[in-house]
Amino acid sequence: MKIYTIRNYSKIFLQKKPFKLKMFLNTYNQKIKMGSIEHTKTVIDEELSILNSLDNFKVQYKDQFTCVLTRCVFCNNISLYINKITGWFICTHCLRCSDWSTYKLHLNKNDKKSLVPTPKIFEAGKYFKSISDSLMHFKSLKTDSKRSILKSLNMEGLQLKNLDRIPGLYVNLEINCLYLTMLLDNKTVVGYQEIKLDSLDQSINPSDCCYGIACVPPFISNPSQSAIIVDDFKHLLVLTGRHLFHHIICLPHGLRKLPQELLPSLEHFKKLILWFGNDQIAWNSARTFAKKLIENRCYFIRPTDDQPSPYLANKLGLNIEQIIKTADQMVHPSIIQFSTIRKEVLAELQNHDKTLGIKWTKFPVLNKIIGGHRRGELTIITGPTGSGKTTFMSEYSLDLAEQGLPTLWGSFEIRNQRLAKIMLQQFAKEPVHLNLDLFDNLANKFEKLPIYFLTFHGPQPLNMVMDAVVNAVYVHDIGHVVIDNVQFMMGISTKYDMGSERFWQQDSIIAEFRRFATYSNCHVTLVMHPRKEKDVEQLSINSIFGTAKATQEADNVLIIQHKVMESLQIKKYLQISKNRYNGNLGLMPLEFNKHRLSFSQEKD
Repeated sequence: MKIYTIRNYSKIFLQKKPFKLKMFLNTYNQKIKMGSIEHTKTVIDEELSILNSLDNFKVQYKDQFTCVLTRCVFCNNISLYINKITGWFICTHCLRCSDWSTYKLHLNKNDKKSLVPTPKIFEAGKYFKSISDSLMHFKSLKTDSKRSILKSLNMEGLQLKNLDRIPGLYVNLEINCLYLTMLLDNKTVVGYQEIKLDSLDQSINPSDCCYGIACVPPFISNPSQSAIIVDDFKHLLVLTGRHLFHHIICLPHGLRKLPQELLPSLEHFKKLILWFGNDQIAWNSARTFAKKLIENRCYFIRPTDDQPSPYLANKLGLNIEQIIKTADQMVHPSIIQFSTIRKEVLAELQNHDKTLGIKWTKFPVLNKIIGGHRRGELTIITGPTGSGKTTFMSEYSLDLAEQGLPTLWGSFEIRNQRLAKIMLQQFAKEPVHLNLDLFDNLANKFEKLPIYFLTFHGPQPLNMVMDAVVNAVYVHDIGHVVIDNVQFMMGISTKYDMGSERFWQQDSIIAEFRRFATYSNCHVTLVMHPRKEKDVEQLSINSIFGTAKATQEADNVLIIQHKVMESLQIKKYLQISKNRYNGNLGLMPLEFNKHRLSFSQEKD
């Protein structure tokens, strides 16, 4: 099974050679708890049970939190980490990495070094070493220069001696830039963050996926191996400036994603304190990352007004040491008391507008009615055939992806090349085929968006689709899954698959995605056809194909309506027929711009 990123499709319009990306999915032959529900995952390939396979190969390994540590089949050092969910591996000594099938293939081969070359992603680390001669370590600067840098960062007052402990903080005084190195397993420089002191613009290299983290050792020896994880270098500087007993770790991609490539560098820590800030986006990221990091070692600093991000806490003169002591551990998901969620309730009350979700920039009316796009919800959208459900959902999801929400598209009705072409035109706001000279520039920008595509097309087994979706959430930190559409996913009915059986099949799909949305804290949008009704009739919440289960399970129900005016002109509007979050219902006019393939309400 393959999952394509937008990068793979950007070149398909000009050349018919789709980029192939192998992704091997790991499933469990055991029951995993999804909240209070026992959910049995179907096994596609028993060999993808990582630990069982290692035992069968008689490979000695150390079972850790997210990976197993074993001897490298390429360099023979005990430095090979294998992800227990996906089977992806990396050796922190020889820097060879690949997928699970490659590892199994090389277990019994003699000539191994030549078959798996060191990936180009590590060239960023080599480049940093090449420019390091022109850089000065922060520790070697004069006191006046250090204070000048802190003033540029609006961080006066931090203890300079403490900042000298940051092992990978460098400065280029000629161009007025800071550099923070990212290390793989605290050994090898594999990337760096560049901070321009004049504008405070930040960039990470490599930008797609950095395999390393910035880690500052504790002020005093830390036998418990605990670490505080932050999402910005400013937070790292603030916490390093304090006398703390924790390692301080800065993630290279902030709140956008936590790639599985970073997990080996975090295996040494028995306790992880996630401190990301006091808004709902930060809180959602903390919950999502904790599932990947193993929840029982993760602690959270709840997002309340008196517990903001480290940088703001320092500016406000708050007691940072006391805030760290308030970090709470995730408890059993099925049994809680009010005291467990008291701080979370307070956080929602203090950040009411932020808890409404991500705002659409192109559909302000939708913001007024629904409030925003929230993780963990299930949305159903329906409308007559040809009403523009796919085109609208393309722009709807693109709006969110442009704001950094990782999105996974499962297009069972139209092929991914066509869907990507629609998105590209909506992104460009003009017909791309009439402006091919702009294609490369547009595609370069477009492929940086966190959009991924399932390669399924037509009828597919539910278990196979769910395996791919669950894997994508784990690997790419997906926050929005779009399935277009449920009926095509089920396939066309036969005389032996009609009536109640087909309804039962659809109910199973709805229930599965409902459980997945809740457990994974991921928003799922399902596109569904309505029942066949008379053209003169307006659709209602009861018009959705199947039983009432779909609308009962959904948090939001959106209906694209047609209205024929006396002039025979057809007017479209989006009807919000269900909104579980705040109960607001209403209508949003839809005016289609064929030039841009857009329903957007934003002004040019």
